[in-house]
Amino acid sequence: MHTIVIADHGFITHERSLTHRLLVGLADEGIRVRCAIPRSLLESIELDVITEVVGYEDRGLMLSRSARVTRLLNELRALDPDSPPIDLVHIFGGSAWGFGVELARRTDAVAVLEVWRPGLVERARALRSGDARVAFFAPAPGIERALLREGAGLLVRLTPWGVHIPKSPHPILREDRVASVMLAGSGRSAAEFSAAFQGACDVIAQRDDTMLFVDADAALRAGLWKHARAKGVLDRLSLIDAAEERRDLVVRADILLYPDCRGEQRTLLLDAMANGMAIIANADPMVAALVPDQTARVLTDPSPETWQAELQHMLDFPDEARALGRSARERVRNEFPASKHIRAVIEAYEWLTNPSVIPF
Repeated sequence: MHTIVIADHGFITHERSLTHRLLVGLADEGIRVRCAIPRSLLESIELDVITEVVGYEDRGLMLSRSARVTRLLNELRALDPDSPPIDLVHIFGGSAWGFGVELARRTDAVAVLEVWRPGLVERARALRSGDARVAFFAPAPGIERALLREGAGLLVRLTPWGVHIPKSPHPILREDRVASVMLAGSGRSAAEFSAAFQGACDVIAQRDDTMLFVDADAALRAGLWKHARAKGVLDRLSLIDAAEERRDLVVRADILLYPDCRGEQRTLLLDAMANGMAIIANADPMVAALVPDQTARVLTDPSPETWQAELQHMLDFPDEARALGRSARERVRNEFPASKHIRAVIEAYEWLTNPSVIPF
């Protein structure tokens, strides 16, 4: 089996670890896999895999798409003239869908579209009506159900994402050090992100034993500094550039505040759970890993006052926070290990390439 994995700029930036695990896992199972990422990122994104990683031109008018696909195909053929035909093109990131589907059509491969957020569901029906062979992978049951509601004829497989579980959890809320709180997410849910930020600032304004770290990109989108300045907490506030790319820093914190509630699937949340962090999050029925009082404190009324109360309680009762972190870690170990994701993807690939099962 021969697969091309394509990721767009946003996806490979935020989910580099997921892409790495997938490429390694597929190769370990004997699948011929190569990866294409935007050419502009080839020097800055290190996937650390033995498989070939090539660049493609992700920018250009729609009229230039065919020429850009041709350039990628020529480069792939030049790297390995004897390579077998491509069976599947697995596409991550909505801005790469059109490019990837065209690549699949040109090579008579199956286009596999990863639907990692609900906003992509609406595009599924239109893609089904083209002349390409198209299937959809859903990393969460809620997205799977949304795709199936789009109507009969969509080929949908549930392939839950997973992460590696460290041998031991990160010790949180130790008495011998300042508590660290990480506010992370996309920042596109600006009102929700701002509410979490205000609540956290109100907490650290009352205590000198806590630091707040904020994803810089998300903070910029949500415009947060007025409240922090008014509360006089700028000296206990620190920005982290590209937090989702720097998971090692995120998982060293004690508590994760996760206000996103747009149904987007992100392994940042799974990594935090796998490391035993205590999590406070907005309710999001599309995110299967958020289980109230088992993996996180889940807020149904995410006002600044609610964020403040929940964070204050977690800092005041560290044993409860540690127990929540341990519970989340076990849930991820049982339901969201990386090996389970790889297995689900391979089974779906085999299903799609079996002509007796899927008569394209």
